Amino acid sequence: MNRTSWSDRLAVWVALAFTLIPIGACFVAATSVNFAQGPWGAGITFEWLAQAVSQLGPMLTRSLALAAVIAVANLVFGYGLSGWIARSGSRLSKLVGQVVNLPLAVPGIALGIALVTLYPKLRASGLLLACGHLVFTLPFTLATLIPALRDPAVQEAEIVARTLGARTLTRARTVTLPAIRIALGQAAITAFALSFGEFNISFFVNPPASTFAPFALFDAYATQRLEVASAETILFLLCLLPVLLVVVLLTRRQSSSATITRKA
Repeated sequence: MNRTSWSDRLAVWVALAFTLIPIGACFVAATSVNFAQGPWGAGITFEWLAQAVSQLGPMLTRSLALAAVIAVANLVFGYGLSGWIARSGSRLSKLVGQVVNLPLAVPGIALGIALVTLYPKLRASGLLLACGHLVFTLPFTLATLIPALRDPAVQEAEIVARTLGARTLTRARTVTLPAIRIALGQAAITAFALSFGEFNISFFVNPPASTFAPFALFDAYATQRLEVASAETILFLLCLLPVLLVVVLLTRRQSSSATITRKA
């Protein structure tokens, strides 16, 4: 038992080190006058961060807006599709579930090129970009919602509500959605984070005139000073910090709910 506990703690600390050390290095580079001279070489400055805000700000706004739209679209389409797949045992529902997961097996570059080739007229409006992000993120939403909707307790509560005469919308509003609210939150956060950080589809599908944050980071590391690229990376990560906090809160709430259920 103790060995398992120590191994788990070691794995957590290794994961934290693997994640936090590069972030710390980015912060040091972003606040160094000249990082080529070493950490905080030639002094400490926040000019690179200010420059990053002016350069990356509009792209972060576009990326955040797109990610929010994709998160909502995942909840709207994902909830209905997940409910159908979870409750229907037909071959068609199983086939649709497999088809929806196909984008996970296709490289993002190939998916982006295919979308541009098949629907070039939708590119300028931005609709093709949104569809591409939805196709990429929807499998993760289904993977979160289908198990929640297949929970015997949820299905039993729906049956009771239907027996009492509750209609479909009433059951969804008063029974199903409250029962899977944590799964819905996790699905929305996952779709938001994946869309916000997606590079391949955005690179090939989006018009070059209005780039998004992931491509701007790639361009910064390829063409600009390391200090500027590091500062833009820090801003990008700060946008994801609230998302990570929500994930932690949802995970804790889910663990608390599971503990209460087991005690009951």
